[in-house]
Amino acid sequence: MLVENQERFPISKITLYDNNAERQDKLAEACAIMLKEKAPEIEFNWTTDPETAFTGIDFVMAHIRVGLYAMRELDEKIPLKYGVVGQETCGPGGMAYGMRSIGPVIEILDYMEKYSPNAWMLNYSNPAAIVAEATRRLRPGHRIINICDMPVGLETNMCSIIKDETGRELTRNDMEVRYYGLNHFGWWSKIYDKDGNDLMPQIKKHMAENGFADALSNTNQHVEESWIHTFQKARDVYAVDPTTIPNTYLKYYLFPDYVVETSNPEHTRANEVMEGREKHVFGACKKIIESGTSKEGGFEADVHATYIVDLACAIAENTNERFLLIVPNEGAVE
Repeated sequence: MLVENQERFPISKITLYDNNAERQDKLAEACAIMLKEKAPEIEFNWTTDPETAFTGIDFVMAHIRVGLYAMRELDEKIPLKYGVVGQETCGPGGMAYGMRSIGPVIEILDYMEKYSPNAWMLNYSNPAAIVAEATRRLRPGHRIINICDMPVGLETNMCSIIKDETGRELTRNDMEVRYYGLNHFGWWSKIYDKDGNDLMPQIKKHMAENGFADALSNTNQHVEESWIHTFQKARDVYAVDPTTIPNTYLKYYLFPDYVVETSNPEHTRANEVMEGREKHVFGACKKIIESGTSKEGGFEADVHATYIVDLACAIAENTNERFLLIVPNEGAVE
């Protein structure tokens, strides 16, 4: 993702930092091969030493999972055992994950402040709203922007629904949006194109008939069975309040009994990710390391990755673009 955006976001150095050396090494060795082939001018290294990692940097792109997928699996399965929603960012599992995440995110933020006080942290770490509130209270005034990829991903799905007057499919950057609520617990109240045309009627009509189900072809990330259910259920979530476009995660809040009834307490999303995405990524790394080349490695950037580059560019170049960010309410929503 960073390599593909070198023209607009030139980079001199990338450092991977983790406290899990064994896991990081598998990724880093593959990345080293890829960068040597595609962008040899970029200095690349990886480390478990905070001072080495956080000295002389401009941006920290943070995306950590405390406890890895083994703990996510427990977050999802323990609540389901008692007939309660088992989900990564919602309910008891979300609270447990939030409690685990706050300390380590603060730790990383403190390393950044100590070794590169002018840097910005762009934080993707979940549960994003809990982490955002914790950092606001515990480290007020620090240079951290908390973001979430779910609304961004859904806007990309919307683009497969919307066409302009010439029949061209729009991109997310063609849209001007108003979104309120939390990152996952939120609604779009207005969506326009750059010419001021109201796109809500097109999207609403589609949502009433299909939800987001047929927009799955627009992504290669969320294709597990649980995501198919989620995108289909968006139709019922939309019906609750047809004046807005809902985030798909609202199904966990508005239809908790349905979620529990349709969940498999023995095989949750954590299992899907471990068997799918995680296995795919580390398999691609292994293939690159063994072959010594990344030419057929299987890595590609998606909307979740490019959004963080868009944001970094806006900060670095002061472009005045609008972004969906997690910020204090301060009365905007009653």
